[in-house]
This record gives sequence, structure tokens and C-alpha cells, in this order.
Amino acid sequence: MGLTHLGQIIKHKGLNGNLVFKLNFGLSFNYQEIKTLFIDLNNSKVPFQIDTVKKIDSYHYLLKFIDLNKREETEKTINKDVFLENTSNESKMTELSKIIDYKIYEDDKEIGEVKNYYEKNQPILFCEINKKEALIPYVKEIIRSIDHLNHKIHVKIPKGLLDLNKWII
Repeated sequence: MGLTHLGQIIKHKGLNGNLVFKLNFGLSFNYQEIKTLFIDLNNSKVPFQIDTVKKIDSYHYLLKFIDLNKREETEKTINKDVFLENTSNESKMTELSKIIDYKIYEDDKEIGEVKNYYEKNQPILFCEINKKEALIPYVKEIIRSIDHLNHKIHVKIPKGLLDLNKWII
């Protein structure tokens, strides 16, 4: 069974087990047809059956699981990653969603982490490097290799690229 990282549960909504789920930037999925989501609890992907899902905006959804009916019961899911089981009729999911939270290495030294991505004409990685947000183009000249087993990305960042990020608002 393969899983795709969809996003994260970010907060409670009320006292009856409702949660706010934030979808990763650039992803879309048919939330009306999904019956089960997997939540990463202590490095184990635990399935939860969905009671209801309502779209709040483009990237936020109100989510209610069948067996979690109180705020106390949903506490363990806050700030946890959410995954969807890969199926043959799965909606548009991207390879880039797999590398979120991968560590970034340059010259065998850890320099940051992939936080998100944007995929349109030119895929862009949203990263945290030296405790600052940095945008890195997802191109073979910069992304040298991806180690899925160890969750690492090896890069060669051109001189001056990180300096450009300070001009982005």
C-alpha cells in the first residue's frame, strides 16, 4: 500500500471532534469520494474513517472522523501529517508531495528541510534553510539526487540563489 502526503491537521473546530485540515499547496483531491485518511501517529500511519468533509477554502477543510466525537479524542491528531492511500483512480497527486519534510544536503552537510512546493510551469520547493524560507527551483541542475530511503535531497545551490529569496515578499 502506497501513501501520498496530503497535508496536516492544524487545529480543533469546536468541541464535537471537528478538525481543520490544511491541504498541501498545489495539491487537489476529490474529498467527496474519500472514505479513509491515514494519520501519522508515532511514525505509524493509522487509518481513520471519515464521517464528513466540508471545504472551507482552496486549501482548508472541516474534517470529522467517525470514532472521534470529542475534542479530547482528537487531541492526538493536531499538527499531525495526513496521508491518502494511492489508488488507480486517484486524483492528481504529484511526485513532489513525497519529498515534503526531506532533509536538504549540500556537500554532505545538512542545510535545511523541504516544507512545501508549488507545481505549475516550473516546480518550486519551499524550503527552510538557515532558519529562513527559501525558494528553490526543482531542476536537475540544482537537485542532484533524492534518497527516498533516508529522506534526503542532495543539492548544489548556485551562488547568489539564496540571496534572491530576501527580495520575495
